[in-house]
Amino acid sequence: MNPHVLVTGAAGFIGRHTTAAFHRAGYEVTALDLRAAPGHLAGSVRRQRTPFASRDVLDEIAAGRYRTVVHQAGISDTRAVAGPELDDTNTHGVLRLAEACRTGGARLIYASSHSVYGTLHHREPIPEHADSDPARCSGPLNPYAASKLALDQQMRSRYRTGLDWVGLRYTNVFGPDETDKGPMASILSQLLRSAAGTGEVRLFDDSLTAARDYVPVETVAATILRLARQQVPAAVYNLGAGFAVSFAEITQWCARLHRETRGEKPLRVTLMPNAVAAAYQYYTCAEMTALDTALPGRPTVSLQGVETRAAELFHAFGTREAA
Repeated sequence: MNPHVLVTGAAGFIGRHTTAAFHRAGYEVTALDLRAAPGHLAGSVRRQRTPFASRDVLDEIAAGRYRTVVHQAGISDTRAVAGPELDDTNTHGVLRLAEACRTGGARLIYASSHSVYGTLHHREPIPEHADSDPARCSGPLNPYAASKLALDQQMRSRYRTGLDWVGLRYTNVFGPDETDKGPMASILSQLLRSAAGTGEVRLFDDSLTAARDYVPVETVAATILRLARQQVPAAVYNLGAGFAVSFAEITQWCARLHRETRGEKPLRVTLMPNAVAAAYQYYTCAEMTALDTALPGRPTVSLQGVETRAAELFHAFGTREAA
């Protein structure tokens, strides 16, 4: 029998791509989400519209139904307010999931976030162990990031042994089929969509030299698939490209792509005051040594690869707008 994997948050952006990757690889997949499955994926796997920390789901996991649990569900809105709902969804509920995995012998791979680092004080990649080093970073800038850091810290302290687990601190994940995320879509996708659709990009006037680490969703899904097949030391790992791309460079990409498709008509660039400067991440970049060491030959992406994926997205957005 093929191994059985549970993907929570399977109707979400990363969850959809992860579910599809496991299905293509021949796994038996149960896709769990409170939302309905997208039409193009609805018939491919077993679907459940159930909370991930419901008693029935936890009992199934504890009974050993699944070989691997890939947890992508949660509140992902960086504007979410602090409170019991955020804490239970992003921290305490996941710890209950972890305990069920320990009982049932399942490997747990869960989504954390690069946002746990907050402001990086130096324009250099940050390693996982520096998340509490005030000389390297500020720490969480919003309740969402705080909930993710609390989960990582609890997992490290509770499960030094007895559970096969991995937490993945995603940087800025981008790719096709992301538009339903609205304002929570990656800034790269937002800029490409705007450039392709309106011929304009809007940026904060203090962010042209800001730079972020962008990783294609295909790289993320392929990495998760590898982690389901190959055991690595239980730990929290960064998952990004390992390099940062400035907004100025992305604007140049958009301008070139716009010129190639619209001819002489120039791309408009509008600069706006930054009303959220105190909570804005001007630089993100993941130090990838830990995952490189734990998972040799892991899926990676180059700067050229990021630019190529960006161009594909731009043309996809342009085709959609034309239709």
